[in-house]
Amino acid sequence: MATKAIYITVRLDVENPTANTISDEEINDLVSEMDYSFHASENSSLTIVDTEICGRND
Repeated sequence: MATKAIYITVRLDVENPTANTISDEEINDLVSEMDYSFHASENSSLTIVDTEICGRND
């Protein structure tokens, strides 16, 4: 079985319709609790076996 790690950057556009600003603490909480459910298409022979949030790019 072949395996390979790849690294990607994901952009999240977030909004809070009840606030004028979004704090860094709110963003950190969102990122730490996020469920990143990446799935390969049904036509792909590849399967994603693990994901990891490696940090924020500010």
